[in-house]
Amino acid sequence: MCRHWRPTIDAIVDIRIAASSLAPAAAPARASSRSVQVLCDDASAAAPWVGALIAEGLNARCTSLDSIERRAEAPDAWVLHLTRGLPPQLARLRELRAAPPHVPLVTVCQGLRDLDHVLALEMGADDVIDTGVGAPVVAARLRALWRRCGERRDEQPEHLSFGRLQLLRRERRALLGQTPMLLTEGEFELLWLLALRAGHVVQRTDLVPRLRGLEYQRDDRSIDCCIYRLRAKLGDDNPAARRIRTVRNRGYLFSPLAW
Repeated sequence: MCRHWRPTIDAIVDIRIAASSLAPAAAPARASSRSVQVLCDDASAAAPWVGALIAEGLNARCTSLDSIERRAEAPDAWVLHLTRGLPPQLARLRELRAAPPHVPLVTVCQGLRDLDHVLALEMGADDVIDTGVGAPVVAARLRALWRRCGERRDEQPEHLSFGRLQLLRRERRALLGQTPMLLTEGEFELLWLLALRAGHVVQRTDLVPRLRGLEYQRDDRSIDCCIYRLRAKLGDDNPAARRIRTVRNRGYLFSPLAW
């Protein structure tokens, strides 16, 4: 006659303990430490995208471009989410860049063309991304922008001065004589990095990871475009640029005596 085995209380406890030790630990919840204000021209198209940003741990809020919410506290970043084309919103992009404080400004555009890319960067965007790119990639790029703003700040001087040029790190401001320069966050950071190593060549392979959070690719011309805009704003856009010099096959050199 077959006897059935009945587990004792101790055996049940041992089994449950063993099972719980094999179960995967719950993933810790991400803290929403950074606020992102998304301005959109189509709330229904932006809603799932904003939800994905929230899932990435960002405190994202969405507002229609037709009714921008006035907040007492500025966000840590602006994202312009456009599904109806960039040209109608160029004035708004310029307005956002001009308003203090200068926080990262990212444009996300549907059907992004080369011309849209150029126009957005010229109007002050720090990065331009197609809506087909997933929100996790955008969140990673925002974190790269924030990192480069705060990276090793305690080890850097607060102020750099070269003749008529003054750079104020904490205020993210540049003065040429007594005239404030209207620089994007990316342009200021590039000028600051070059000025920190004044008189020395800074290679593109060093600049791209610091400024964009991406590995350098040989066909990446983002730094060259930013240099072009900087030179124009510095009055150094003639063929024989003296203030920010191109060193062929190496990189760029900030001249400390040309100001």
